[in-house]
Order: sequence, then structure tokens, then C-alpha cells
Amino acid sequence: MRFRDSIALHTCPLLLRVGLAAAFLWAGIPKWGNETFEGPAAATLVELGIGHKTVVAGGPVTPPAKVEESKKPDSAPVVEPPAPEDSPDSAQPTEEQPSSNTQPPADGDGDDQPEQARPAEPPTTQPAEQPAQAPAKPDTKPAPPATKPVVEKSSGAPVQYKVDAKKVEGLTIMLHNVGHPYPRIFAWIAMFTETIGAGLLLIGLFSRVWGLGLAVAMGYAFALTTLPTVQANMDPSAGNAVWQFLSSLRGAEPLTQCAAMLQVTLLIAAWCIFIGGPGAVSLDRLIFRGGRNDED
Repeated sequence: MRFRDSIALHTCPLLLRVGLAAAFLWAGIPKWGNETFEGPAAATLVELGIGHKTVVAGGPVTPPAKVEESKKPDSAPVVEPPAPEDSPDSAQPTEEQPSSNTQPPADGDGDDQPEQARPAEPPTTQPAEQPAQAPAKPDTKPAPPATKPVVEKSSGAPVQYKVDAKKVEGLTIMLHNVGHPYPRIFAWIAMFTETIGAGLLLIGLFSRVWGLGLAVAMGYAFALTTLPTVQANMDPSAGNAVWQFLSSLRGAEPLTQCAAMLQVTLLIAAWCIFIGGPGAVSLDRLIFRGGRNDED
């Protein structure tokens, strides 16, 4: 075999491995980070029991009665009504008693004494008794403490959550929505394949295994993201299924077209590594073949 043919035979697998590792590491490493999910995604994670949830709206509310009881003072002050100033018995004027210093008039001389020396006689007429008015009872209820009003939410309000979890759980939600069994397990397997597998593929260790794994992962990505979008715009009158798919892809948005081409290219590259091997510049050749070259 000529030298340039040998270089091309061993260089192309190396370039494919580098390109696959760069693409999958760029997509897989961010999945190890944390993200806050809201809305329907958070509801799905709560249903699956994933992540740390926080209620943001529509959550359980403490009944107002319990709140008022907890805010009541320990002992309410008891205020007794003041004693009335005038009682019915005291409304009648008391008769004036003559002073002990005043000497009673002598017999026969009472007519000669001047009128001002005589003791004052009690009035013969008494004022009409007026019904005693009951004193107004003061308000004995203590003033309620100044508290914020408790807004009672309707029982039918939906509960909304925020869930803190790994970004890979977004793939879990996608798999769950399409009815895939064990969505979280397969999501984490895909993340390990994209990161650990791509890193080992870069150095050429167990390259065929990781090549097959990356091809399967990219096939799933194409089937979950791009294929439904393209199928939604397919025209049944355009011909057979392949031509319908190509025609719909040509009429799709540029972003969808780029995503479809990238996914198909990565799938083909990973499949080539699985079939053709990692090439001479790899740990697989060094470990399992002892650096020997099988080409004549």
C-alpha cells in the first residue's frame, strides 16, 4: 500500500473521532449543570419525584381561623364597668337634721323668736323620681393586633412549582412526554455516552463501543426533535414517504434544516467509527494489537 493511502486510511478515522468528541462534549457537558424548571416541565418533574421543588403559587394556605387563634393574646384584659355615680336610692334628697348646737325653743316664747332663728323645715314636696339610666358599658373587647389580611386562595387553583434539578432532566421530560419507558434512566445513559463516551472516543479507547452508542444517541435525538417537526409539514400528495420527507425538510425553517443536517452527519460519522474502527492512532490499536499494522 502506498504511503499516502496509508496516511489517508489512518488519518480519516482520527479526524472523525476528533469531530465527534468535540460535538458531543459540547452538547453533553452542560447537562451536568443545574437548572430551575418552571411551568409544565416543573409539574412533570414533581410527578416523577425528581429534584427539589418549591411552591410559587396556588399552594396550601393556613386557614384564617387558625391564623387568628395563633395571633390572639394569651389573656384578654377584663375591663369592669365603672360603678354608677347615682343610684336610684341616692336620687332622693336626704332630710336635714337639726344641728345639735341649736337650742329648742322654750315654751311660750316660740312666737317671739325671729323667723331666721327657727330651724329650716324639710321641704314638703319631693321631686318626682326619675328612672335611673343604666350607665353605658364600655367596649371590653381588646383591639385586634395589626396584622396583614389573610388572602384565602380558592381550593381549585392549580399548584405551581419551581424545581431545581440537573439540566439532563430536560431530556427526561422529553422522553416522558413521548411515553418512553424509564425516561430518567435513558436520559442519564445518554448523558454519560455524550461525555464519558466522547472523551474515551477522543483517545481511541473502546472506540467501536462508543461509536455505536453515539450513533444510537444521535438517532434518538433526530427522532425526538427534528422528525416530528418535519412530519408535521409533510404533503401526502408529494409522492413516496422519502420524497415527502425531503420536500418537507426543504420547506422547513433554516434552523430546523441545520439541526437535521448536523444530526445526520454525526450519526453517519459515529456509524463509520463503529464499522471501520478508530484507526492506527488510538489506544485500541496500541493495547489490543500491540501496535501491529494488519495492512500488507
